[in-house]
Amino acid sequence: MSMPIRRFFVASLLSLALTAATGAMANPLIVVDVKTGGVIEANEATVPWYPASLTKLMTTLVVLNAIKSGQVTPQTALTYSARAQAEPPSKMGFQVGQTVTIDDALKMLMVQSANDIAFLLAEGVSGSAEAFVVEMNRTARQIGMTNTNFVNPNGLPVKPGPDLQRTTARDMAVLAVTLLRTYPEYAQLFRIDAIEIGNRILRNHNGLLGRYPEADGMKTGYTCSAGFNVVASATRGQRQLVTVVLGAETPIRRSETAIDAFERGFQATSARTTLGALPNVTAAFTTDLREQMCGKAAVKARIARAKLSPDQHPWRDRLMAKTVVSPLQVYATAAPGEPKVAAQPSGVDEDAPAFAPTPGTAPAIAGQTVRPGSAKVRSLKASKSATAKSKGAKTAEKTGKTGRVKIDLKPSADASAANGAQPVPGSIYRSATPADGKSAF
Repeated sequence: MSMPIRRFFVASLLSLALTAATGAMANPLIVVDVKTGGVIEANEATVPWYPASLTKLMTTLVVLNAIKSGQVTPQTALTYSARAQAEPPSKMGFQVGQTVTIDDALKMLMVQSANDIAFLLAEGVSGSAEAFVVEMNRTARQIGMTNTNFVNPNGLPVKPGPDLQRTTARDMAVLAVTLLRTYPEYAQLFRIDAIEIGNRILRNHNGLLGRYPEADGMKTGYTCSAGFNVVASATRGQRQLVTVVLGAETPIRRSETAIDAFERGFQATSARTTLGALPNVTAAFTTDLREQMCGKAAVKARIARAKLSPDQHPWRDRLMAKTVVSPLQVYATAAPGEPKVAAQPSGVDEDAPAFAPTPGTAPAIAGQTVRPGSAKVRSLKASKSATAKSKGAKTAEKTGKTGRVKIDLKPSADASAANGAQPVPGSIYRSATPADGKSAF
């Protein structure tokens, strides 16, 4: 056996061993045409999954419904509470008693994925987080999210368990399409690339914005149990697609998977089925990736696998590039009788370059650890010098009712998305022919 062949054989065996060590990484995925509701591609789209910060899309929908019903306005001032302040990062870190308008709060929620702001909105709109969650679940049922349950407005893990929150890729697509169809005037909210507060600029966690030309918004999410999730939208010509990726191994892998799905979707000339026609897989438990994402053995195996076989995805260089952003200014007013204080934003920036290797060096570790029941995030591993710098840096830096809209999402009569669908390579649906008149949801 020649040396090159022997090396390839050994590398292949090692790769298989590492994959076995980490366990199979499931990747639910769905691609949907926003206009027709047709499903272009789907894989494990109805498998129960932890939503993580994708939950904040439903938080946003409930708030927009409240604005539409006249219950609140974009300029309604919300008072930052001690309960909101107690939420773990990512957060804005305001002082109790400060006020933020709903308009600015929604921007903070989408860009910084601020867990404290999710509670601020919930309490401001419904009086309490508990009442707001009731409205979240009522809205989910109303719009056709058939296998989703929310337990809080930000998607953080429940501690102590059991953690009863769940969703599916299909349900998240339903939510995204509902937002885009019902509130087109708020489309800009999901594509803000950065916000500025005081002297801080906070970049959007969505690594597709500014890198994939057709990307126009939506939301990311991450916990150990969920992996790296994204609901992304993109427009090419007259077609707008929503892609949902759940359980990706790294932020860049999440973006790469979404780009590949978008490219297949834009090339497809027809869909296979509708959201409502997807088979509903019932599982006893929500898929939990905690060990695969954050277990020590899995982390070591993932690092070794990356060194053994560096990713050569054609979009990798662009996804690693630091983009120029145009931050929108947001504000928080001082608490009554208190001096004005600066915000204390905290948390990990999921933006791809935060995890990207420096060109010419070994791949960096693209992942984060979240302790069960917490959102405290730390690097999986770092060199001694990097750790020392980090410690030094830390020392130096110590300083009621909502309007509900019934949405009819039947495919348009001229769309080929419902009947006579043609198979497209890469989809598990080869010959789906849903019944005439079937609702898209």
